[in-house]
Amino acid sequence: MEISRQRRPSIRMEMSPLIDCVFLLLIFFMLSSTFLAPKIRLDLPQAALAPDTAQNDSVLIAIDAGGDVFVNGEPLSWDQVNDRLRQLLEGREPKAVSVRCDQTAPHRYFVRVLEAARACGAEHVHVAYQQRAVERLGEGP
Repeated sequence: MEISRQRRPSIRMEMSPLIDCVFLLLIFFMLSSTFLAPKIRLDLPQAALAPDTAQNDSVLIAIDAGGDVFVNGEPLSWDQVNDRLRQLLEGREPKAVSVRCDQTAPHRYFVRVLEAARACGAEHVHVAYQQRAVERLGEGP
């Protein structure tokens, strides 16, 4: 006499709903990222928090009001920045760059430094700032 065994249902995950969700999220983020470009001119405030002091391992790039650039205190021309930055970041972990820019320096110099850092393989870019002189957070303009 033969006894038939009940078949256990196979457990499997349907992938098509998961793929649909992933495509919908992809479309959502692609569309929403196009609206992130600022269209309004803003006067940005100074920072009220203390500067981050964990930037000791990074390469320091300073830009003065005249647009002169200094890499770790060494004055360089803009043509030399990429080569020097690539040398300093080679073999360094973490590949971090700290940017100190005079507040009256044109924005184009700051962008040039960011492009140079990205081209040279920097993984982290820290922007140095000065603490606003207020006693408590929330006071002042």
